[in-house]
Amino acid sequence: MTVDSTSGTALLVDEYGKTIFPILMYYEKAVEESEELKNCESVKEIARRGASISSTSPLPKIMRINRSDPDRFREVRWVLPPTSWLLYKLHFKDGEKWENIAVDWTNALKFGEDITHVTPSWFTPVFEDADVSTELLPSIVECGSFIGLAKSDLAEKIGLKGAKLFHGMTDGTASALATGCIETGDFGIGCGTATVPKYVCEEFRPHHTIYYHKHPIKGYLAGAAPVTGGMLEWLSEKICGIPVKEAFFLAEKMKSEEEYMYFPQGDRSPFDDPLLGATLTGLWLEDKPRDEIMGKIFRSVMIGITFLEYYYIVLFERLFNTKIAEVRLTGGGTRSNLWNKMRAAIYERPVKIMNDQVVVGALIPVALKLQLYKDAKEAANTLLKTVEEINPNSEVTLKYISQRDLFMQRWEILRKIHHI
Repeated sequence: MTVDSTSGTALLVDEYGKTIFPILMYYEKAVEESEELKNCESVKEIARRGASISSTSPLPKIMRINRSDPDRFREVRWVLPPTSWLLYKLHFKDGEKWENIAVDWTNALKFGEDITHVTPSWFTPVFEDADVSTELLPSIVECGSFIGLAKSDLAEKIGLKGAKLFHGMTDGTASALATGCIETGDFGIGCGTATVPKYVCEEFRPHHTIYYHKHPIKGYLAGAAPVTGGMLEWLSEKICGIPVKEAFFLAEKMKSEEEYMYFPQGDRSPFDDPLLGATLTGLWLEDKPRDEIMGKIFRSVMIGITFLEYYYIVLFERLFNTKIAEVRLTGGGTRSNLWNKMRAAIYERPVKIMNDQVVVGALIPVALKLQLYKDAKEAANTLLKTVEEINPNSEVTLKYISQRDLFMQRWEILRKIHHI
């Protein structure tokens, strides 16, 4: 058994694995602490090493908690991502001290990891500047490393007692492997609460809009994780009071070329700007039914997210001097056939929809360590399935190409306006 979970989420626990503070979610921000850190040479250096510290990174939020409640913070023994916490929660018996704790090298990244070494390590200077002791951090190990047996009451309660436990990875990395990002040149996008583009490369080339993971098998994974689909869910459920499935249905009834211009949040990527929220432009009073207006808004959000996805396709091609011939997709955001057709047309590339089983990606390194397959290629060919392939429609491409090409230019201007 293994686990994958959100990248950048953190739990602060005592020596028995009990949480001391509420979980720090990946989307929460610590803007003041982030602004303080960004001028430190250590933060600039770790960015050159493929990782970045932003307002949503765990470290600024840990700084804030440490300063606001130092007495309680002294009870903290371990700082862990959900992946590691749950695995050890299954491993240790109740009341047993959590010792010799480790974290996989993908979950370690956003906490402050240096991946430039053969064996990744914590980048100590950034923790010193944040006044956070590295003694709170577990050791770093490979994805798929063996932990031990599941021995806890929780493991017994859910029917997993005695299971062999292996270190997992972030959900973004698991999604990348599940889309087929196995060998150099492979590219895929995880479409969920966040848009997670991933490209497999042999070396990392620093760029302010992307970060790098050490690939669970070989090389590196270049990627990003802007919050995108989460906004669509928020609009449908919180503002309009309808489920996302119904929002997609309303969007399908709308005609193309009638959308508003939608710009996703730029707080995490590509701008790392904590002030840049989502923006909808081109709104006019229209004497149309409410459902039609909602459909137009949802369709506009879908198009804006697709423009952002296209931006990363072009970025990876330029950065690595390569040609991405096809785009493989997985995740909840691929369940709309209309959206997938839009993607193929806007990308101007074939789109392959992969079976939505992200956990299979997390299991591939485990399967290789157990020698269930001779190599990663055989594992991928056996475990990963293409559900559908969609070719671009040139007529649809022509409808959106002018908007697509103006998208980033206008988004950059909006970023500046947010600071006035």
